[in-house]
Amino acid sequence: MSSVIKNDLIQRLGQEVRREQEDVQAFDEAAAAHLGIHLTDLRVLGILDRLGTASASVLAREAGLTTGSTTTLVDRLERAGYARRSRDDRDRRRVFIELTEHARQRIEPIWGPLAEEGLKLMNGYSEEELRLIIDYLEQSRTLLEKHRKRVVEMSAGGDR
Repeated sequence: MSSVIKNDLIQRLGQEVRREQEDVQAFDEAAAAHLGIHLTDLRVLGILDRLGTASASVLAREAGLTTGSTTTLVDRLERAGYARRSRDDRDRRRVFIELTEHARQRIEPIWGPLAEEGLKLMNGYSEEELRLIIDYLEQSRTLLEKHRKRVVEMSAGGDR
């Protein structure tokens, strides 16, 4: 492949990634508005859906929030009927947060059809292509996390 063609493909891929990020954000904004919650609350619902149950400290770490902010956020999600706290049977001091059935019923009509069509899309790729896509996404996430931390450090250092 010529370097011109490769450069064109890299530029096109970069543009498509940016457009996908914009579309994901717009979708999330629409979903959060539909559910009557903040975008950060929606992110935490997604984390809970992925993890099943989590302590407040795990949620804080996964969402990049302070424990105080997480407590306030979980309070909001409980009031909305989307999350509940439960005590650990072995250590009553430990509290876990999980999605409610109400949350699952509200989330399914939003993400269910998207997941169904996404599965059809993924089934159109070969195993080798799927491995390549997974590799790209894993490396991209690592890169994003590295630069998210860099930007956070810039803000903490007063470089605005």
